[in-house]
Amino acid sequence: MTALLALVTVATWGVWIPMAQIVPGVPQRSRTFYVTVGNLAFAMVALLIGGGHLGFGWRTFWLPVAGGVLWTAGNFSAFRATEAIGLARAAGTWTPLNVIVAFVWGALLFAELDNFSAARFALLAAALMLVLIGMLLIVGSHNAPAANTPAPAVAAARNTPSSNSMLARPKSPISADTITSRTGWLWAGAAGVLWGSYFVPAQWAKVPARISNLPLALGIFAAGSVLALSKRELNRLSLRVTALQIAAGVLFGIGNLALLGLIPRVGTGVGFTIAQLSLLVNASIGIWVFKAPQPGSRAARTALTGILIAGVGGCIIGAMR
Repeated sequence: MTALLALVTVATWGVWIPMAQIVPGVPQRSRTFYVTVGNLAFAMVALLIGGGHLGFGWRTFWLPVAGGVLWTAGNFSAFRATEAIGLARAAGTWTPLNVIVAFVWGALLFAELDNFSAARFALLAAALMLVLIGMLLIVGSHNAPAANTPAPAVAAARNTPSSNSMLARPKSPISADTITSRTGWLWAGAAGVLWGSYFVPAQWAKVPARISNLPLALGIFAAGSVLALSKRELNRLSLRVTALQIAAGVLFGIGNLALLGLIPRVGTGVGFTIAQLSLLVNASIGIWVFKAPQPGSRAARTALTGILIAGVGGCIIGAMR
């Protein structure tokens, strides 16, 4: 059963974001709202099938609701990051942060570092270095030139008549693409922090997954509604696009419920790290389907190398409990 829960979590979480992003031109607030609708519908059906009941205590209801608000904020951040810098780079940035943040919460709230020896602290430091190196490679992949593209200095030399004219030319202002890229990395970082925190209130409540999942979904839906209505971006989509967004929400809901069932079996760090293996699916789809970055390019190879290194570090961190 543990292996099945792990497989379901990785597969569904690896697919739902690409599914939600596959149709271009949809405002990210609208995407977020329709995803929350799909997740809420699944949570209601799951509660009815499971035979649970909905309580309104602060542990059984309000703590999971708070976690749902955090998730929606993280989801909007992830969508904005994906739009700005591509799925592979965005997911490769927020995933290691998810693991680190979840690990910190586990240490602070669930005493997961109390019995650590000096050797385990050294291993933790080494794993954090791997995560940092991987993230730097992922960020650096944005500026990696394509295989057949001359380096910027060479290209400038070819197109410049003389060194004097080059010195006389004023510096160009920061391009819009550069600003968008920087904003994308910030959104990815926000997604890493928020998605690494959303499950903590539900876990802190110490209630079964089938009970906490619906309040969590209600919090996700409420925050998604406020987000969509705040700037009047709740657009009416075509039936096909609406179905895709809702189906993406259902996939997330399946993976989320599987994760909530997995964590009590294997522990917080291990369970959450297993879920982050969905990065392999995310990044592969981002490169081979969305072509961001182009498959086979130096940027793609750099991003995949960074994802692999950061993923190894994240797995080590998640397994330490």
